[in-house]
Amino acid sequence: MVSHVALVPDDVFSTAVLERLDCVKALCALASTSRRFRQLSSCDTLWKTLWTARWGEPVGLTRRAASLAGGFKALFGSKDRIEKASAPWTKPCPEELKASVEKLTNRLHGDAQQVSVVFLVDGSGSVNAEEFDAMLAFVLDASTQLRDSVQNCQVSVVQFSNDVRVEAALAPVDLEALRKVTREMVRMNGGTNVAVAIQKAGQLLKRDAAPDSMRHVILLTDGRVDSYQAHEARQMADQLADEQRHVSLFAYGVGRGVDRAELLHIIGGPPTCPLPPTAAAANATAAAAATAAAGAAGPQVQAVPAAGAAAAEGAAGSSSGSSGSGGGSGGSPTGMSLSAWDEPPEDRYLALCVRDEPPW
Repeated sequence: MVSHVALVPDDVFSTAVLERLDCVKALCALASTSRRFRQLSSCDTLWKTLWTARWGEPVGLTRRAASLAGGFKALFGSKDRIEKASAPWTKPCPEELKASVEKLTNRLHGDAQQVSVVFLVDGSGSVNAEEFDAMLAFVLDASTQLRDSVQNCQVSVVQFSNDVRVEAALAPVDLEALRKVTREMVRMNGGTNVAVAIQKAGQLLKRDAAPDSMRHVILLTDGRVDSYQAHEARQMADQLADEQRHVSLFAYGVGRGVDRAELLHIIGGPPTCPLPPTAAAANATAAAAATAAAGAAGPQVQAVPAAGAAAAEGAAGSSSGSSGSGGGSGGSPTGMSLSAWDEPPEDRYLALCVRDEPPW
C-alpha cells in the first residue's frame, strides 16, 4: 500500500490527501511514516489552514509571528503548548508577543528617531490582583525588549481608574527603577475612565517627548466600559492623533470577560453601537458653533476639529468605518489615523491574559 502511495507525485498527493487531513494528529501521524511524508506534511499552507480552523484567519501580527517562529507549523506548536499550559486562560505564545512588541520599535525616520511609549494600566475594580500583576509583568517585558532594540527610547507608566496616577514619568528606560515602581504599585479600584487615561498620555507625550518622536500609547485593560465611555475614549484618541505626529494606539486585553470589540473601537475600529442621540446632538451643535465662530473670525483663522465633532461624525458614519483599513483616512470615521503605519486595529490588539467569564 505504501509503495503505491509513494509513486504518486508530490503535487497530486498534497492536493488529494494532505489537504483533506483536517486533524493535526492525523497529519503528524502521516509525517512519522517516512521522510517524504514528513517533508510534505510540513507545508506551510497546510498548517496555516489548520491554524485558521482553530484560531481564526491570521492577521498581520499572526503572519509576522509565524515568520519569527519559522513557519505556521512551528507557530501552531508554540500556540498549542501555551494554550494547554495556561488553560483556562488565553495567552499569546512567545512569537505573538514578540511580534506585537516589535511594532513599538519601528521608526519612520531612521534609527536615531526617539521612541516614546506610555503604558496605561487599568487599576479599576473589575481587575483582580492576578490580572494586575500580568499587566505589570508585560510592562517590564516590553520595556526590556524596547531597551534592547531602540537606542533612544523612553517609557512612562500611568495607572487609571476613575482618575489617573502617573506611576513613572516619561523618561529613558531604567529597568531597575521600573521594577521598583511595579513592585510598589497599589491598585486604585473604582471605575474605568479610559478617556482621561488617554488624555494624560497625550499630555505626557506633548510635554516630554521629542518633537519628531514615535509616540505609542499602550492600553492594558479588560475594556469593560459602556458604549458612551468607549465613544469618549475614542474621541480623546482621535484628538491625540490630530494634535500630535506619529501616534499609534495599541490595546492588550487582560482580565475576565474582556470586551474586545470596544477595545478595537477605541484604537481605531468602528463603533459597536451609535452614540446616544442626546450626546450626538450636543456634540454636533458644539461642532457647528465652532465652525461658525471660525468663519466669522475671518479666513486667517483656521477651525480646529473639536472632540465633539469627532463623536458626532463617528455616530453618523459608524457603518462607513472599516475595522480592516487600519485607522487611516478610510479606517476611522473621523479621518484621524490611530496608527502611524495605517495598520488595522486587529494588528494592534492582543489577548494578553484573557478568560471567558464575568469579572469578580
